[in-house]
Amino acid sequence: MIDRIKRLETLFLQEINTIITKMTAAGNFGGFVTITAVHVSKDLASAKVYFSVFGSPEDKKKTQEQLSLLRKELGALLRHRLHLKRIPSFNFEYDDTPEKASRVESIFKVIEKEHDHE
Repeated sequence: MIDRIKRLETLFLQEINTIITKMTAAGNFGGFVTITAVHVSKDLASAKVYFSVFGSPEDKKKTQEQLSLLRKELGALLRHRLHLKRIPSFNFEYDDTPEKASRVESIFKVIEKEHDHE
């Protein structure tokens, strides 16, 4: 069952990214949206979809609102595209990992500059 869940997570990640990319190109979201991960529950009833936004805090807020409105439509689109018996309900959560990585990288650069000056 775990292998099936992993395959579904990968499949949902690819499909949702494709759908979101098309919607971003159409101007439905603020900023550049990337789906970073999908975690499906063991009972396949729900899935958390993690996303990041390259843009302003307002872009992040707008994207969160748009994704919340998109939940049911996304399920219908995936049901049509994937022909699966059961599509989980999707909950979108902001993934701040890219921001954290950027902060860590900037700290390393500061440390490197300080080390070079010694």
